[in-house]
Order: sequence, then C-alpha cells, then structure tokens
Amino acid sequence: MRGMYINCDKERLPSSLYLTKNNSRIFDFPQACRVSGCIVYDEENWSQLPYEQIEHNIFIMSGWFIYKEQLNPLTLLANDIVAQGIDALNNVLTGVFTLFWQNEHEEFVFTDPLGLSTHFIDKLSTQLRVAPSVKVLKNDSHHLNHDMQCILNKKNHLFGNYTLFDGLQRLTPGSCVGVMNERSYFVFHEAKPLDSLADAVKKLTSLWQEHSKILPISSGLDSRYLLANGTYKYGFTYGPDNSPEREIAASFSEDFKTYLAFDYSEQPLHEQEQAILDEMAFGTLNPIPRLLTNYSFVAQHFEQAKIFFDGYLGDLFQRGTYINFKGKRGEVLKLFPFIYSVINFKAKTLMRLRYKELTDKEFTILWQDFVQRTDSLALTDYQKVTYYEFLYGRGGRYTIFGSNILAAQFFTVVSPFSARGIFDSFIQQDYAKAVRYRALKKIWSKVAVKYKKIKVESGYTPLSNPVTIPSIQLIYRLMFHFIPSRANYGVKSKRMENNKK
Repeated sequence: MRGMYINCDKERLPSSLYLTKNNSRIFDFPQACRVSGCIVYDEENWSQLPYEQIEHNIFIMSGWFIYKEQLNPLTLLANDIVAQGIDALNNVLTGVFTLFWQNEHEEFVFTDPLGLSTHFIDKLSTQLRVAPSVKVLKNDSHHLNHDMQCILNKKNHLFGNYTLFDGLQRLTPGSCVGVMNERSYFVFHEAKPLDSLADAVKKLTSLWQEHSKILPISSGLDSRYLLANGTYKYGFTYGPDNSPEREIAASFSEDFKTYLAFDYSEQPLHEQEQAILDEMAFGTLNPIPRLLTNYSFVAQHFEQAKIFFDGYLGDLFQRGTYINFKGKRGEVLKLFPFIYSVINFKAKTLMRLRYKELTDKEFTILWQDFVQRTDSLALTDYQKVTYYEFLYGRGGRYTIFGSNILAAQFFTVVSPFSARGIFDSFIQQDYAKAVRYRALKKIWSKVAVKYKKIKVESGYTPLSNPVTIPSIQLIYRLMFHFIPSRANYGVKSKRMENNKK
C-alpha cells in the first residue's frame, strides 16, 4: 500500500504491497533519521527522490503536491518551512501527501490541508508511529472501542479521527503532528466568486500534460464540470449496460482521444480484492466491493494514463447535498428545499438527522467531536455541517476510500474540488441557496453550452429552472427504483446485494 511507514512494519500488508509492487518504489529513510521508516511511492511524479536535507533538517514526502504553481518542488517547500515555519503549508495549492520533518530536536508529520492522504498514528506509543493502515499499527495495547464498533456497523464508516481501537487515530487534516503535540496550520483562503472557479479548474488541470490524464465521466455534473474545464486524453464510464449513466456519459465520448464504457459488475474479480480491502480498511470502514477490481482493470486498459482526475465531493458543493438527510422528512425537504431558508436548521439538528441510527450516547460522541472541530470556525451552521462531513464525516472517512485511496494505488489522483481556493470558495457559499439549486447557473456561467444542455441522470441541467428541479428529480428517482433498465450504479449494487441476502 502506498504511503509513509514510520516505526512500523509495512510487511503486515502483504496483499496490498503485492498490488503495488510493479508500479511503486520503496525509499527507506536514511541513517541520518532518528526514526526507522520508508515510503512506498509513485516514481512517475518524482524525477528525483522525494527527500531533501537542509542543514539539520530532513524532509521526506509521501504523495504529491502543487506549490507556487510547481509540481513537487520539495526543495522550495522545505526551505520555506525552515524560514517561515509550518504556516508555509497553507500556501500549498493542492496535494495528497504526508510529509516527514526532522529538525535538530524533534520529528513531525504534516498532513495535506484536507487530509486526503489518510494516515494513522499510534497515540499510545512513546515514539512516532505512523502508517496508511491501522492494521500495521495495531498491537495488544490497543483495545477495541465498542461504541465505535456499533457506529461502524450502523454507518459503514466512523467520524472525526476515530478508529475501532483506542489509541489509534487518523492524522488530523491540515496539521503538524509530533509525539507529544499537534498543531493546525490550516487557515481559510479568501472566498472567490463561484463564476470564477471554472478558470481555477482550467488552470489546475493544465499543470499536467494531456497525454497522461484520465477522467472517469459519469452522468452527473461533477465529472462533467471537470471535463468542461480541462482536456483529457483518456476517459471511461462504468455502469450497467443501456443505463442512463452510460447513455449520458457517451454524449461526451468524443472529447477524449480514447474512451471506454463497461459494466462494472462484469470484470473478473481481482484475485486478492478481499484480502487487500481487509488490510487497507481495517478498523475504519466497510468498503464498497468491486471498486478495486475496476480501478485495476482501468489501469491495465489505459497503461499510459497516470493522472486520474476525480470529481470527489463536487455534488456537496454544487447542490449542497451534505445538509440533506434520509427518511420521510428528508424526502419532503428534497421536494421543497426552500424550507432550508425558512427554518434555518441548527447544526446539531442536521447532524442528528444525518446520523439518526446512532444512540444518544453515540451521538454525544459525534457531537462533541463536531463542536471541537468547528466551534472556532467563522462559518454558518450549514457551512459547518458541510465542512465537517467533508473532512471528518462521510466524505473524509468513507467516500475518500473509494474515490481516492483505492484509485491512488494505481494512479496519481487529483481532486480539483479539493484544491485550495476552489474548496475555500465553495465551502463559504450560501448552502440554503445551493440546496435549492440556485448556485448552478452561476457555477456553470462560463462553461460552454454543450456541457450545460444535456440532462443528468436525475433529469435536469444546469440551465433548468431551479424551482422545477426538485419535482423532476423525484420523478427520476422513482424511475431508478421501479424501472430495472433505469438503474444506476448505486441502485444496481443494492439490488445485487439484496439478491445475495
């Protein structure tokens, strides 16, 4: 498994390491380091070793980053950290990385601003112990937390930095962590107008050569927004045959030099998929099956594709989906989203509705974590819920595993909606408007008409009247569930799962 291993044994992940042995390199920490460790990394991103020494300071990078419009300028970033301190990290445009820093006195690990490079730390150890999987760190001193076990069974993921075991925690996004202390460097950038973000996406995607870029294109708006604001040689769509997912995505197939559509359920299951998932998701989540198989298939089919662009969590920004919730009340609000403006729900109410499966005791743990992570932020309650779910809830603890961590075993994954400036602008928008689809026209105002006029699988376009979208969506949701040929990826997966049961 790609990532950083400090004072632990990566060989405890034999299946995951076997998966990446042909497309990754291992760099062992030099003798000058006071800790033992290594990184498993993609050498495609690095013309030189991801290592830098400046006098008594040693820096080792796992992953990738964009800093001052350059890809992986580790020497530049290291010098700025030495000169300016850890706040220099807040100027990283985007990246998925874990950075080790040893100075004269201490050792630290930095996480990327939004915690996309999911790593874990042993808080019971007297030395710095870090790994990309809980399984590597777990020993007899780490006891099962029964509250977390119940939560995982109910939600398929945890929240905050919790794992199933006391003393083992996820590294906090946007932080500098040592053995005895932790400090955040993350500070919000000034929000930009939503109609300017298309240009920011274009600028970001242009930093990589077209011949190396691949984009999974779906029937939704997230990947389409990336397609409309970038150029990609390779594209693919996975979904059931003759489904709206495939039909809508095919409308944009000519934008790619090479395009492939296939049924995600037809590929032969990767021979070690379950073993790999058991290692990588150990103690943290219940992963979606077959995603690893399909990423492996895509990597083999497009051997020259190295940079994987993903619309990770674009839906919550464009349509405010993280202030929605399930159940009858949630369905009423989806049909009449203006209620979000009329009632102005408190964060605690929304979080209770989103996590209604939890007992009062379990929800108290969640709410205390939510307050700790968001209380000092100059955000509205809707913005805080979205922020927390992005970094510490469903997004940062579950969605990221499928859209980033698994894919990152084969590609360099770039998630433009997570780039600073883009993220900071979207997170500070008015979500009472976003959930009513009133942000779409502004977000898409500078996008070519060909990308705006084609319906998504829910039946609307960015040009649709926001007032009519909820009723259109309701009709299409009913079609997904009651007309077999209309089933999308998620619906068909649930049907297959139910049939097995």
